[in-house]
Amino acid sequence: MASQSTTIDSSPPIYLGKTGKLYLLKELYGSIKLPESVYHEVVVKGEDEGFEDATRIKAEIGKFLFVHQPGRERVDEVKERSERIGFQLGKGEIECIALCMDIGDKVFLSDDEDAKKFARIYGINSKGTIYLLLKSCKEGFLGKKECGKTFGEMVQKGFWVSPEIVEFFHRTLERI
Repeated sequence: MASQSTTIDSSPPIYLGKTGKLYLLKELYGSIKLPESVYHEVVVKGEDEGFEDATRIKAEIGKFLFVHQPGRERVDEVKERSERIGFQLGKGEIECIALCMDIGDKVFLSDDEDAKKFARIYGINSKGTIYLLLKSCKEGFLGKKECGKTFGEMVQKGFWVSPEIVEFFHRTLERI
């Protein structure tokens, strides 16, 4: 289990929750922080909509998922800078990046490409759900077949990826 300080946006826990693979986050990173806005989006709204993944995620709060709130000044700074240089970030992405900066997290898990690019400006290493699956396979937490099956389930459950990314995923999986 890695001990990198890590902050997470909404998409990775949602899709790992939908496929019953939330435990991979704990295996790969130990404990993970999420800002209150992400908790609200993923758990509160998710439960209101009756999503099973919201219940699964809520069950892990306080175990390896921990809710934190970034400082208001930092949130305002990130929001202002991102807008000034033309990034379109949502409240969750802004709060995740601000939280990384407040706490000194060096890993940010998100599937939003703009958020990942913007986080890199601050020296924050950004990875997405596909990376998490492939890393889980490489480190032995998932077999190749199960990794491929999980990816397929995620896509069936609404995880959008381009045909090029699907091809990249399968090529990379074969090389593991």
